[in-house]
Amino acid sequence: MGRQRELRRLATALGRPPVVVLIEGEAGVGKTRLLHELAGHPMLIGRCHPMRFPYGPIVEALRDTCPPRDLNPVTGALRPLLPEFAQLLPPAPPPLPDPQVERHRLFRAVLSLLGSLQPITLVVEDVHWVDSDTRELLAFLARCLPEAVNLVLTYRAEDLCHPVAELLAHLPPHIDHAELALAPLDAGETELLARHLLPEPRDLWPLTRGVPFAIEELARMLAEGGEPGTPPALRDAVLLKLGSLPLAARRLVQAAAVLPEPAGEQALAAVAGVPPEQGERGLAEALRRGLLWESPPGRYGLRQPLTRKALYDSITPAVRRRLNRRIDAPAQPQGTLSPREEQVIRLAADGLTNREIAEDLFLSPRTVEVHVANALRKLGLSSRRQLRTT
Repeated sequence: MGRQRELRRLATALGRPPVVVLIEGEAGVGKTRLLHELAGHPMLIGRCHPMRFPYGPIVEALRDTCPPRDLNPVTGALRPLLPEFAQLLPPAPPPLPDPQVERHRLFRAVLSLLGSLQPITLVVEDVHWVDSDTRELLAFLARCLPEAVNLVLTYRAEDLCHPVAELLAHLPPHIDHAELALAPLDAGETELLARHLLPEPRDLWPLTRGVPFAIEELARMLAEGGEPGTPPALRDAVLLKLGSLPLAARRLVQAAAVLPEPAGEQALAAVAGVPPEQGERGLAEALRRGLLWESPPGRYGLRQPLTRKALYDSITPAVRRRLNRRIDAPAQPQGTLSPREEQVIRLAADGLTNREIAEDLFLSPRTVEVHVANALRKLGLSSRRQLRTT
């Protein structure tokens, strides 16, 4: 649903081997599903694991293959890694005294086995968790792909610790490359997917912001008679990611979960109780990991309401009270309001929504949103509700 253009691009790229394809997208956006929808391209699929097992995804991809007869003798080096069909491989060659030479022979064995299975596409998923051995093997394969062998890597940029794109920098001229970035579905595509998943139409876009995994999990919850809320699988994934953040970044994310709307960097750090210098680094990390996002410019919050609810519910009552006390304590003013900002902020203090203010002043809702954000920053406030007490 909503991936026809990306599917065509991927199919076109894989139709011109050898090619290296990078597919990037946040968790749950549909990278695996895109590959499964691709018909007519034989694939071997392995997944990297957070525990980073040496050569783990390569072993997973190759262990269910049925190798042909008359393999290159070098493929015997794979016997220890692939006991599932070791009897179909040539005898293991004698060990070599130099570990680097032994390693090169293993790499050549993988390359030779892939070449014997062509046409084939090797897919390694979740490369943000790749172990160092597999990373070096992938760099070797990318530069030496046989004529009818492709390499596809999927990853989440927010969890990546090294540049995957560096693989593309050293490709020889005869090996092509392509990069795909999967974005969440738009409101129309979300509605179409919800219609396929639910007997009665429901507007799931405001809660999911178009992330397919969130749409599917929420639809499953609703189909089973539950109330709209954060599905357990999504909640657990969010909390696991939160737990992996440094302390300052974690506090900023919790502050954003309590604040009713996106806040500026200083206001967010003040609510979180984080010193400015730590707040800057923590904000950068929370943004990089995809838990916070910037909208409008200079304002940071949680993109997905389901994510916000999961985080809000995970905060203990004592911490929540402390965060709320900081929200209600105004910070120091940081500037003078313009006449238009004064108009907008007076109406906001009266309880009008951005859309209502826009209609009243003949502005666009987006312009009103920017005026409100700037006025709150200049007044040293972190939320609209503080306007009614100032």
